[in-house]
Amino acid sequence: MTFSQKHSKMSALFSLAAITAMLSAFLVTGAVSTTVHAASTGVNFKGQMTSAKLVGAANVSAKATGNGVAKRVVMPYHSRPVANTKLRVAAQRPSASSSSFAAGALKYGFQGVSAVDNSNATGGYDLEPPDEGLAASNGYAVNFVNLTGAIYNANGSIAVGPFPLATVGSDGGFFNEDLNNIVSDPRAYYDASSHLWIALIWVTLNSGTSHVDIAVNAGNPTTPWTEYRFDVTDATHAGCPCLPDFTILGTDAYNIYFVPNEFQNNGNGAFNGSVIYAVAKSDLINGTATPNVAKFSDLSIGGALAYHLQPAATYGSAKAEYFANSIDINNIYGNSLGVWALTNREHIASGVMPTLTATVVNTEAFAPPVDAQTPVGFNAGLQSPTAGFLNPDDDALQNLQYIDGHLYATLDTAANVAGDTVARDGIAWFDITPKISNGVISTKTAVSKQGYVVAQGLYLLYPHIEHASTGTTAIAFSFTGPQTYPSAGYVVRSKNAKSFGGLVVAAAGAAPDNGFTGVIGIKNRWGDYSAGQLDASGKAIWFATQYIAGNGTKYVNWSNYVFAVAA
Repeated sequence: MTFSQKHSKMSALFSLAAITAMLSAFLVTGAVSTTVHAASTGVNFKGQMTSAKLVGAANVSAKATGNGVAKRVVMPYHSRPVANTKLRVAAQRPSASSSSFAAGALKYGFQGVSAVDNSNATGGYDLEPPDEGLAASNGYAVNFVNLTGAIYNANGSIAVGPFPLATVGSDGGFFNEDLNNIVSDPRAYYDASSHLWIALIWVTLNSGTSHVDIAVNAGNPTTPWTEYRFDVTDATHAGCPCLPDFTILGTDAYNIYFVPNEFQNNGNGAFNGSVIYAVAKSDLINGTATPNVAKFSDLSIGGALAYHLQPAATYGSAKAEYFANSIDINNIYGNSLGVWALTNREHIASGVMPTLTATVVNTEAFAPPVDAQTPVGFNAGLQSPTAGFLNPDDDALQNLQYIDGHLYATLDTAANVAGDTVARDGIAWFDITPKISNGVISTKTAVSKQGYVVAQGLYLLYPHIEHASTGTTAIAFSFTGPQTYPSAGYVVRSKNAKSFGGLVVAAAGAAPDNGFTGVIGIKNRWGDYSAGQLDASGKAIWFATQYIAGNGTKYVNWSNYVFAVAA
């Protein structure tokens, strides 16, 4: 038996009626199989094919499909106007053509969805942390944060919104969900290969059943989207009905991938590991009522259940869809990643089961990040000071990108920084070259480059890495320190450089974090992740990460900064 500790990443919620505490970690015991599958190293899983149906029509008249299943059309909402409640940071507009920007220069920057937007759109539901969703390209940036969304023009002006992703008391909002249930972890992405906008959220009903909503739009994101609903209750799996916490989104030329961390929803919160769902993209584009889905569960590697298994955002051609996870069995120390490959995935639309294999890759060392010191704030709603610490969570992988034959990944790690007398939080980054042999991942898969990003006196939190075909690599993150308000920053590694340059401040924090979780949870919830992607033009890298702009409600004052750097 192997004992490990995994954390639920659900947002904490403050309503007018009560505080819903979703802050505790789950202690799990998981039996780890010693079975070896195919040519993989210490990996075990099972897979199956299934299908999903479109959800029923809601706020817009539905059009019946050939088999009688209604297609739901999702309209971007225009929320009721609220005056003088939102701080807007002016966008940085180019004075000439985009070619006038040096690689890594800040092209655009503006405040995205904030705590005030979230509260106004949802009728007073204050949540933290502000989980980020960002899809950007073709002059638009779609920003979904917690329970609120907005669509911006590239210069920061509002195109649509802010609007609720779900509403209270009845099905509604962008995803047609009721906030009396658990609605969490929005994601968004623009898939340049299919010109498809994609958005995701997961929901657990009071009955214990769960589903993942995926909305797609094949044109202008301000026009109607089509939503699909996938049952992820996993009723026949151990301890289920289950909860699909921290569902992560990935895509390649053939499929959309969503990967939840599956927790048993029966009161004990035991962890079942990450589960891979691969959905045929062509079925979604064509409006197929029952799109084909391949599912893989019971994923274990390197002596532990896979946790925070990241599906790659795949750019261009690839021999497989790749996944990766950090391996730190006892939440103390790690120096390896699990790298997974899904091959034969182009035939999922035809109902053919793909092949999943994995191998262990040795890496530099990493360890769970330490609590991040930050200036003490004051929560006006609870009339109490905050703890003065931000919760950095763990050393799980934060994102994964595949481009030009390489995988790029990051995670948070504790770090000893020259000149500091206490441990700080830094970033471990990895550039991995995957190898496929005879349709399975090869043990020759290895790290090409790796390193750390640290800053004296600061804690760097929730990194997101993106590499462009120009050779420019950028990592966005939020950062704080004992005398530094939570801020948004990034670093850049230019083509052929061995390391990243110095920290660039994208948006300086203007106040302490006054969030209510710093009162009821000892340390303020932060994160749970940043977001980013390449612009389809290849000339920019978009990011979104949390910071404190100063404005807020009585209970929360988080903001998030959306920005683009030149590639």
